[in-house]
Amino acid sequence: MDEMLSRLAQEKAWMKYFLEICEIPHGSGNTEKIADYLIAFAKEHNLPWILEKCGNVIIRKPATPGCESAPGVVIQGHMDMVAVKRPSCTKDMETEGLNVALSKDGKYLFAVDTSLGGDDGIAIAYGLAVLAADDIAHPAIELVATVDEETGMYGAKGLVAADVHGRRWLNIDSEDEGILLTGCAGGVTLCSTFSVVRETVSGSLLKILVTGCKGGHSGTEIHKHRENAILLLAELLDTMDCGQMLQPLWIRGGEKDNAIPTSAEMVICVNDYERLAICKAFELAVRKLQRAHQSQEPLVQYRLEETRYADEYVIQEGSYRVMNAASVRNILNFLLLVPFGVKEMSVEPEGLVETSNNVGIVQTKGDVVTVSASIRSMMEVKKELLAEKIVRLAGLCGGVTGRNSEYPGWQYREESKLRELWISEYRAMYGKDPEVMTIHAGLECGLILTHLPDVDAVSFGPNILNIHTTDERLEIASADRTWELLVRLLKRLGQE
Repeated sequence: MDEMLSRLAQEKAWMKYFLEICEIPHGSGNTEKIADYLIAFAKEHNLPWILEKCGNVIIRKPATPGCESAPGVVIQGHMDMVAVKRPSCTKDMETEGLNVALSKDGKYLFAVDTSLGGDDGIAIAYGLAVLAADDIAHPAIELVATVDEETGMYGAKGLVAADVHGRRWLNIDSEDEGILLTGCAGGVTLCSTFSVVRETVSGSLLKILVTGCKGGHSGTEIHKHRENAILLLAELLDTMDCGQMLQPLWIRGGEKDNAIPTSAEMVICVNDYERLAICKAFELAVRKLQRAHQSQEPLVQYRLEETRYADEYVIQEGSYRVMNAASVRNILNFLLLVPFGVKEMSVEPEGLVETSNNVGIVQTKGDVVTVSASIRSMMEVKKELLAEKIVRLAGLCGGVTGRNSEYPGWQYREESKLRELWISEYRAMYGKDPEVMTIHAGLECGLILTHLPDVDAVSFGPNILNIHTTDERLEIASADRTWELLVRLLKRLGQE
């Protein structure tokens, strides 16, 4: 940690814990070490704690003097982050922490060559800072740190109602200061699998790549019409129109079903004659597609490279197991026709994405190609209609589709004392009204309410830019203000 970061960590309670969290690998499915860290914190501060069967950690702190009769408050966030890195980055995000740095202007925190995990490390950091403080007035507090929100909200699904006492719920899992979230879309992940038939061919290997897409969160940034690298690769291959000369070993792209893919690749086997034809077709297709996408995605690159890496599909050097033409046609047809992006906009409230789909991952394992898609909708019936279309499309293309990571929406509550108090404190601190809205991205509040239907919940947070990408940035001044707002709100809640 450099000198400036060390100084800031001493000055800002939340930053001390945020930087400690960043030192611990905590991608989705890899939260044991951060859970251990939270339990060690509770023991160090002599606070009661619970480790739930699903992996959630709950830490309690009694009310401060004078606040004992106020209703209990929950500060909640998830432990896991979307752990992505640049292609050139050699860091093992399963075992290594992040290299956090300050932007040149000193306004932002970021992680070198990886995502930062402000979503949702900031919530855990705020919660720990409150629990550690002896100068913050508050009601009885519970920090509820859930697991694997990013891959299916499994912590929220596995939460045990009896383990939580508070009914005023502060979900700190939003990325826009000044916006109070009071509802969200529901969602489901569809995994369409395609069995492929392989043939043995001889030749050398070429890799076709699409890189440089902006990417982003498929909930909060799907309306920005960013390109999807997986679908651009399919479009490129279709435009090349190489027929049976296209003999892939595999197709791969994307890292998370809820992140818009930034890169994708296909490795193919060619003989000398096919090489010339494919190189020419590639050049012509790139010229055509670059014109089509240059304004929206100016950094997209299409590349054709030599490669020797054949993974499990090599028989001996120069001889490989490749997908046959019918298998390739089925997969490309699905990728060319599957819906991506905004499907419908909401009429009320106007301007909100109602239904969308993100094609987040394509991967090849053995003789199976899997395409994962994340559907979101404010309306359950619209979610089901879109899901059924994708299931039918996959079936027509020879695939089978399964469902997982399903979660309900969070419906707006007409009467909310917590919402009123939050707005009041925001207005007093900022001198203006916040924006109160529902969002297209999924939040754990919908699932929390299935366990605890009497919970009064809101969601908020500081400015975090480009979450789920290697360009993620946490605005320090915004995090300071949001921390101050949280402290003020806790004091106010302690007086109620």
